[in-house]
Amino acid sequence: MRIVFATTNLGKVREVQEALKEFGIEVVPLEKGKVPPPDEKGNTFCENAYQKADYYARVLKQPVLAEDSGLEVDALGGKPGVYSSRFAGEEATDEENNRKLIEELKKLGLNSSPARYVSFLFLAFPEGMGLWSRGKVEGKVITELRGKGGFGYDPLFVPEGYEKTMAELPLEEKNRISHRGEAVRKLVKLIREVKSW
Repeated sequence: MRIVFATTNLGKVREVQEALKEFGIEVVPLEKGKVPPPDEKGNTFCENAYQKADYYARVLKQPVLAEDSGLEVDALGGKPGVYSSRFAGEEATDEENNRKLIEELKKLGLNSSPARYVSFLFLAFPEGMGLWSRGKVEGKVITELRGKGGFGYDPLFVPEGYEKTMAELPLEEKNRISHRGEAVRKLVKLIREVKSW
């Protein structure tokens, strides 16, 4: 079985390839520019992941895996949420998004807030069926950038039970506790159950 992962992020692709290879499932990245991307019009991570996976599965006529993920900050009413990658604007960089998050917390007089990373994975088939999974990691965001690893909000996110930010953790440990890692493990379990029918 061959699955297209609707991302051009090769780090995400490698993570999922590793988890699914034991099932004889080949995971390949979406070819850039081959198919125009769908509009992400969902109000939730789940809706966005479903829309992407379903759209590409129907167009490419093969199974497609899509993910939507982001950061929910309690003090900001769950923001940036589905707008995590464009919190500071449509073409915002990680640095710009991090700066905006720090500014928003400081406007409230806060140096930290409970928060969580959330990931939704959706595996869609051309005939319209699908499997989905959700992963999350609880923690807090801070207003001081720490660490050089990871990407996104990792320099500001401290997982529950840790004193280091995600950007300060070794990659192997980050992957072990991450929201995406949990979602992948749950999806693997679902695939295992489906294949045993």
